[in-house]
Amino acid sequence: MGIAIWLKGMRPQTLPASVAPVVIGAAAAWTSVRQLGVCSLIYPAPESCAINRATQTMLESRFWPLAILCALVALFLQIAVNFANDYSDGVRGTDEGRGAALSASPTSSESHGIPPTAVVPSGRCDGVAATPIHAPARLVASGVPPKRVLAAAGIAAGLACLCGLAVILITGHWWLLAVGVCCLLAGWCYTGGRHPYGYAGLGELFVFVFFGLVAVLGTQFVLCGTVTTMGVVGAVQAGLLSCALLMVNNLRDVDADRVHGKRTLAVRLGARRARILTVVTYWVGVCPSMMLELALLAMFAIQVGHYPAAVSYGSGWVIGLTGAVSLILAMVNGCAILGRDHARALPLTSLSLLVCAMGYVGMAVL
Repeated sequence: MGIAIWLKGMRPQTLPASVAPVVIGAAAAWTSVRQLGVCSLIYPAPESCAINRATQTMLESRFWPLAILCALVALFLQIAVNFANDYSDGVRGTDEGRGAALSASPTSSESHGIPPTAVVPSGRCDGVAATPIHAPARLVASGVPPKRVLAAAGIAAGLACLCGLAVILITGHWWLLAVGVCCLLAGWCYTGGRHPYGYAGLGELFVFVFFGLVAVLGTQFVLCGTVTTMGVVGAVQAGLLSCALLMVNNLRDVDADRVHGKRTLAVRLGARRARILTVVTYWVGVCPSMMLELALLAMFAIQVGHYPAAVSYGSGWVIGLTGAVSLILAMVNGCAILGRDHARALPLTSLSLLVCAMGYVGMAVL
């Protein structure tokens, strides 16, 4: 087992759930920072204008370093959570049967540098015999010593803490230490500890709070010192899409989780109802920005040749086309979820998160 299995253990398909909310928060913050430079045409200029412009200059000077640090905090925390989940599920036996099917043959997947997968029998689903699912192989179940997996989680968490401490030192917001501690505890207690909330069907609630509200609004506040309606809407969208990502993952593992006593929301509701709820959650998360982006596309299509600002005109087209891509993704992904094609639905949901974030970037530029 080489680096391939460790990269697979990071679960790269889930990493957009950490980066996209930061991008949304940064876009909302950039919109607020730009508005500080708008001042009424009054002579002499009010004192508030000078204060706003000085604040704008200060915020712009540290915007990108803080944005990158926030992204690294979120990314390292997500990797730490993924390793911690792998460790906890592995020692509990929940990942039994999800080891990498490695062989000594030179034709094995590892010899070609391809991260292995585990074929997990899915049993019966809603009374219908299901075919085996190809789930990502887990580290502990593949024979990696649990202490090494736990150490990897600790290293990733330590890197997140270092980046977070840098954010605190730059901004002077020491209360963010409490937020960081809550994030670490939430990540560990998802599947770790005596009473993991992920085993009680509360994973989606915590994902909505930490991958939506905390990630987006925390990033916006760090970058501009305030929270706006744009940030709140973006936080709700990011939270819902992150929940949909977790729900797709849990739908894939619903039968194995039921056997091992992991009562996720999918297990509690049953696969059919959980699948419908996943599609509804996904569509509600996608729709707000998608509808706005499609409306902008229609507006710019009508005003071809009549829009005065070339840069804004080009940005409008980019935003509109992002909405069109979101619509196509939503239709294809909805069919994939309903059709139990979890191998396709998981990356499509992650991609939808990124496309949603790019839409907010376009709106910030516009």
